[in-house]
Amino acid sequence: MNKTLIKIKELIEYHRKKNPAYGDVLDFYEKVMEEQESIRPKLDIKPVQIKNDIKPFQMKEGFPLIEKKDFIIDITSSVQLFELICRIGKNTNETMKNNIQAIEEAITINAFNLKELLKGFYDDSLIDRISKEFNIEKTILKFLLHVSIQPYIHANVEILKDHIDFKKWLMGYCPICGSPPYMSELKENGQRYLICSFCDFQWPGERLKCPFCENSDHKKLQYLHAEGQEAYRIDLCDKCKQYIKTVDSRKLDHEPCPELEDITTLHLDILASDRGYKKPLPSFWGI
Repeated sequence: MNKTLIKIKELIEYHRKKNPAYGDVLDFYEKVMEEQESIRPKLDIKPVQIKNDIKPFQMKEGFPLIEKKDFIIDITSSVQLFELICRIGKNTNETMKNNIQAIEEAITINAFNLKELLKGFYDDSLIDRISKEFNIEKTILKFLLHVSIQPYIHANVEILKDHIDFKKWLMGYCPICGSPPYMSELKENGQRYLICSFCDFQWPGERLKCPFCENSDHKKLQYLHAEGQEAYRIDLCDKCKQYIKTVDSRKLDHEPCPELEDITTLHLDILASDRGYKKPLPSFWGI
């Protein structure tokens, strides 16, 4: 077992004891991580080509380095991972089981090609059409596709991250792929980091600024947290009525894993929703 997986398992056990209500979803997350980590030693992708002469222009004008469709994915391995995660998912809950069965039935009768669907992971209209045609919940289908290509997304990020000039990037969306953040983290120096909802890349962001509408009026920005959980908060924007969850790692007794912190704070999503605020993207692990 590699060090990364050992660390993840230790954190899962920590959260399992501290947040027993999230036991089922943490069990599912752990099994998915095991399958993802099992293929990481086999990852071998060609470097993503970035033209040095256009990088400064991209950063200055606010363009991400690449589009989602430009991520290099090993489709054959992703198909294998998709199938493995579906086997796990069928034992998670009835909703997941029913949706996976619908997906498998459609694949069995050649109603759609899984390889082509994985190649089009970035095409929201394609996923929307498949979801409607075969009565599959879109959030679940997107989740299964995403976790199946995630190891390759991360491998791409490792290649691309050194091309980012943080001094020139002041946007609320990811400098690598242009996606919005799903969480933010306050680190030891008080710096806020935004975490990409697609590729998990982290980049510095302004503390008193909504990453979604760029509102910096402190009178229209607020935050709240659940009682006794000061390390986790919801940053609310009264201008666009959207929110982002933030973990203050300075108040934790462990090094945070953003996905795990997201999973074990789903009650904060409910709290924000009850107050009329929306999250730009659904929380996959809340399915």
